[in-house]
Amino acid sequence: MKKMNLLAMSLVSAAALSFSSCSSNDDLGGGAGTQSQVDGFYMTLAIQTPTSNGTRTVGNKTESAKDVEQAVTKGTFFLVDQNGKVAFSRFVDNSATDEDTKWDGANESKTGTKLINIKVDKVVAGTTYKVYFLAGDHTIPAGVNPAAHTFTATGKFAEPFAKANNFAMFNQNDKNVNGNGYTVVFTKDNKDKENPAQVTYKKDNDTEAEPNATIKIERITARIDAPTSETATTIVAYDGTKTLTQAVQDAMADAKAKVKSITLNKYAIANLTKKTNVMQQWNATSWDLIIPTDATPVWQITNDFGKDKLYADGGFKTVTEAPNNYVLENNSTTAPTKMYFEYKVTLDDTKFKNKEGEVMPADYTGTDPYAGTFYRYNNIIFTSFAQIFNHYADVTDIFGKDVDAAAMKAKLDKIFAMEEGTAKEQALETFRNTYDIEVFVKGMTYYQKEIVDKNILAAGKSLIQRNTIYKVNVDKIFNIGVQVPNGEDEIEKKSLFYLEVTVSVNPWVLNTQNVELGD
Repeated sequence: MKKMNLLAMSLVSAAALSFSSCSSNDDLGGGAGTQSQVDGFYMTLAIQTPTSNGTRTVGNKTESAKDVEQAVTKGTFFLVDQNGKVAFSRFVDNSATDEDTKWDGANESKTGTKLINIKVDKVVAGTTYKVYFLAGDHTIPAGVNPAAHTFTATGKFAEPFAKANNFAMFNQNDKNVNGNGYTVVFTKDNKDKENPAQVTYKKDNDTEAEPNATIKIERITARIDAPTSETATTIVAYDGTKTLTQAVQDAMADAKAKVKSITLNKYAIANLTKKTNVMQQWNATSWDLIIPTDATPVWQITNDFGKDKLYADGGFKTVTEAPNNYVLENNSTTAPTKMYFEYKVTLDDTKFKNKEGEVMPADYTGTDPYAGTFYRYNNIIFTSFAQIFNHYADVTDIFGKDVDAAAMKAKLDKIFAMEEGTAKEQALETFRNTYDIEVFVKGMTYYQKEIVDKNILAAGKSLIQRNTIYKVNVDKIFNIGVQVPNGEDEIEKKSLFYLEVTVSVNPWVLNTQNVELGD
């Protein structure tokens, strides 16, 4: 098949986008197997990469994709008969030399529409075929209906479906777009490559099909960006509506007085699913998102981050290390996708005084590898065991008989001297449990928040959906967090409202390209 010239392609593109050509409804109908399969039909396929039009996440600004996130230079085209069987499929690639499989990706409009001319074999004239397109070099087993198939990630963060210049994309399917609504019917006229068959489109409740339709595709992954915390640099007074106990109020006031600064150090995303439907699926009655039943989060689950007094690094990264994270959809009520925050707390040394008003030094300062370590005991922050004993001078044997500040520090020094690893963290866990004290190693404190798509939140569920970018910004911090990622709030169990977070949910669209066709 000769390469279509740019003028012809521009004319086809304009027709596909305007839906102004004549209807093909007269050719619809017929059933698979009623006639013999015939070779040598031609059709034109128009693909539109994700745009802001018709997105599910209304009311938010769109987010332009990076070049490596929007590139579509190859993919697989499918025709599926009325019985759900694949009648024809073909992989097309703009680097191919075979004229039948070559796709010239330069023929792209500024709206993101790409055109493919395809020679089709082994189809039945007069039969209606559903049309699907899978972008990228991702494969589906031979003969399997792609719309009913699932993809399984091979590693964390949706690997390999979010590779640069090779993102997996498939027919958009939601309230606004019927992913199963693209069809084609071949007639004898379409055996002439100058008169290719055109794709039509019909929503579920439409009576007439739109001719010369452009197939809208979307990424099967979502993107969660690294958090920002530009305005949350210290502890501020709580201005929320929740009624606070006196213990919580006192703890917040103590933290506000003693914390000089608080800085985002690392973050992690927990509860990553391993499977996704190739085409997005919904409950038609409630419009709850459906994910594969065996898509239970398997990577970076919350258990990977330790217990209530045990630290474990389940996958913390700096903002620079991981500015973007690609994940599969998740609507689990028991294991929602969440973000952990690790902050570095710097305390005001002048605030730690004895009863005579003299400043008392911290246990770990200067060049000590554990400089910045502090404690919280009975909701009060201390930087040395001597400060604790001074504060509770009237209490006998506060940490046990004949145990003084020097003995407590010696016990902690011994743990800090251990080789890094599980045994060390377990020893620290035992120390915390034995003395009922919080130890914030090197000044690190932790928070966590579920990531919620508020635009399609259903039945109180947290939800992550495809082709959407989630941006998390920490607006305010009202208290230091907990000593380990999964730590309990020792003041008021599970009342971790100390972090005020805004989650922006943006449609993930393409960067527009201005090109001129027809020259």
